[in-house]
Amino acid sequence: MTLPRSASDRLPSPAVGAPPSVRPASGADLEAIGRVQASTMTSSLRAAHGAEHDGAPLPAGVEAMVAPPVLAAGWERAVLEPPSARHHVLVATLGEQVVGLVGLAPTEGLAVDEEGAPAAGAPQRAAEVTALGVSAAHQRQGHGSRLLAAASDLAREDGANVLLAWVLRGDSSLASFLTGTGMQRTESHRLLPVGEGVVEELWVADL
Repeated sequence: MTLPRSASDRLPSPAVGAPPSVRPASGADLEAIGRVQASTMTSSLRAAHGAEHDGAPLPAGVEAMVAPPVLAAGWERAVLEPPSARHHVLVATLGEQVVGLVGLAPTEGLAVDEEGAPAAGAPQRAAEVTALGVSAAHQRQGHGSRLLAAASDLAREDGANVLLAWVLRGDSSLASFLTGTGMQRTESHRLLPVGEGVVEELWVADL
């Protein structure tokens, strides 16, 4: 599977009013980034935990750990002092409002075959999507597609051949979105000790 070659591929026309866009994050965006990621992460964790444990609710302590101020503080260094030129944090905006974010970090990875199994060969230079989310009120408006396409453009410019993303199993909305963008679920997965346990699955796409 191959992702679109530019941020304009397969994107809807801008809505009337404040134009949507994607730009590098700044320190002024940290509070909004925390709010967006807290809402999207909580929703994803609830779906994943319920899917793995017959609808069991996510423990309250877990939700407290993904509070907006906690997450905003966690992004401060990545935004203000990124570890390398291949680390990126982008935000989706509608006018002056931050409505989404994507994080990107260098790594290594393999492409996959049509069944999702790792393809033969040595690991390739890759980029990992460390976070991807759009606030609930602004989903299905093209912001996620713009973010992922812009991140893919940056990854290519940085020399990556593969894009990777770890996605919580049970988040059907995100899985559907990634499938539509050209990413593919692989056989790789890992267990996270969240609540009674949730599972992340590795998705990939050639760049």
